[in-house]
Amino acid sequence: MGLTVSVGLPVDLEDEELTDEFQGEFDELNEALRRNGLAEHREPAAVGWEPLSLDMIGYSGLHYLRRIAAHIDANGELPPPGGDDSAEDPVIQAYYERLDAGTGGGLLGRLRRRGPAPAVSAGRFDHLINHSDSEGYYVPQRFDRVLRDERVAGELVGSSHALRAELETLRDALAIPELDPEGDELALAVESQGEGESVWQRYGIESFTCARLLAAAETSVERGAAIVFA
Repeated sequence: MGLTVSVGLPVDLEDEELTDEFQGEFDELNEALRRNGLAEHREPAAVGWEPLSLDMIGYSGLHYLRRIAAHIDANGELPPPGGDDSAEDPVIQAYYERLDAGTGGGLLGRLRRRGPAPAVSAGRFDHLINHSDSEGYYVPQRFDRVLRDERVAGELVGSSHALRAELETLRDALAIPELDPEGDELALAVESQGEGESVWQRYGIESFTCARLLAAAETSVERGAAIVFA
């Protein structure tokens, strides 16, 4: 099991059961958008372009990249390449604590709250960091703060435009050249995490994750389709 990031309808439209389930989730998403004063999202027909589906590095690759983002937010510098304990890094934990403080404090706050939670900001990389690891959406609309709504899959909805801008900052910090996000070079860098002549090669997992998410964000903005985590 692992994370797949898709842009374009990720189900077989001839499968009525899957289509109904998918449409039900989008109905909840659109209700959340309306409650936050935003336009509903309508998926475009994939005519003349192939829906994008990218497998990530389990769920852990996100933690590697989020750790990098939190350090750049805190002090403008890259930490050493990440390891298996990336999710426990005190700098990323501090970022999450700021998010929790802004929404009423974790589980107890969620139980006491009714309706959409207040949108909060903890730093420069909220749309990357403040999102589910395993499910949820980014929509191709411009808004600054991540939307919270428990009725939506993943409970958090991000902006593809904002995510793209955050990832462009991280791409530049990692000095990732123009590479095919599905090519061999990034995959090889993953296997030699912490090694290599170039910055992006030493940060192989972070670079792989950044390049694939950025490809999804660019496609979402260009095509007007949602990014789906599943």
